[in-house]
Amino acid sequence: MEGVWTLRSLAERVEGRVIGDAALLVEGVASPSKARRGEIVCLWNAFDTASGQKTDSPEPSPEAVNSSEGVLFLAAPEFFARHADASGVAVEHPKKVFPLVLALFSRALRSGAQCGIHPTAVVSPKASVAPSAWIGPLCIIDEGAVIEERAFLHGRVFIGRDCCVGAETTVEPGAVLFESVRTGRRCLIHSNAVLGCDGFGITPSAGEAPPEKIPQIGGVVLGDDVELGVCSTVDRGTLDDTVIANGTKVDNHVHIAHNVRIGRNCILVAMTGIAGSAILEDNVIMAAGSGVKEHTRIGKGATVAAKGGAIKDVPPGEVVSGFPARPHRENFRVQAALQRLPETLSRVKKLEKRLDALLPDGRGGSGAGE
Repeated sequence: MEGVWTLRSLAERVEGRVIGDAALLVEGVASPSKARRGEIVCLWNAFDTASGQKTDSPEPSPEAVNSSEGVLFLAAPEFFARHADASGVAVEHPKKVFPLVLALFSRALRSGAQCGIHPTAVVSPKASVAPSAWIGPLCIIDEGAVIEERAFLHGRVFIGRDCCVGAETTVEPGAVLFESVRTGRRCLIHSNAVLGCDGFGITPSAGEAPPEKIPQIGGVVLGDDVELGVCSTVDRGTLDDTVIANGTKVDNHVHIAHNVRIGRNCILVAMTGIAGSAILEDNVIMAAGSGVKEHTRIGKGATVAAKGGAIKDVPPGEVVSGFPARPHRENFRVQAALQRLPETLSRVKKLEKRLDALLPDGRGGSGAGE
């Protein structure tokens, strides 16, 4: 049953080796100081087997682990060689597989074992719901919608006409998917996120005429393993779809406007704003509070630092900051110069006074300090 793991099944999933009784149940993941019987602690201290000394000191430390009987470990083989009575799973790189272990148990916590349709949900007879999916309390599923295998919809979720919620995707309470939104597999849509809302296409006013709204008839497409944070919004495209590719992770309170195309494995941190028709290539990082101007391209592997505003294309691999965003080192120099501005202005005024005293008829000075 999903969510129940033995040392054997966990070892197979993380490509590790069982140490101890392979049939032992793993009941959860715990921090070192609070682990209890049946819970697994992930350790990633490296050991020098010749000297028996640690070669680095990242947390958590084995010495800090609760000594309760029955605690399990996911650690490097060297750890088990030094602790013959320990049970768990040996892997070469525990730190790398730690996120996977957390994901296995967090998925169980989020999705539970339910399947079917809650009695209070409203599901159109023209919708398709897989038998292994769960439609929670007060959900609304419109006609033409498809809910694939093992998708999990918490309470008060709205799925609009002709949407598709991909297999193993979780949609948390209060999220809204308007018409023609399609998610990939294993997506995670957090509470109160809104996908497929009207793109902000507006023609400015001319004279007495009010601004004119441009209808938006595209959709939204998410790739596999995409995550959208709490209260984030993704607008549908004007004609074509707004697209977020595989593996991209979006934090809380992020706005992605109409016609935007975001590549694979990007990270968009809280309060980021991506204006209409902008393009983010693969592996882009948008730090907190950053933004991208409409029709701007951010190259592969580039980073826009916190509160940076990209108003022109950013080359691949570049790190930019400030507003307008410029190469990070250059922006540092600009900021350093601004910090010295009061002192510089004071020196200029003193030099002007000295120049006035040297020139005849008091005709010195340029007025720069006025």
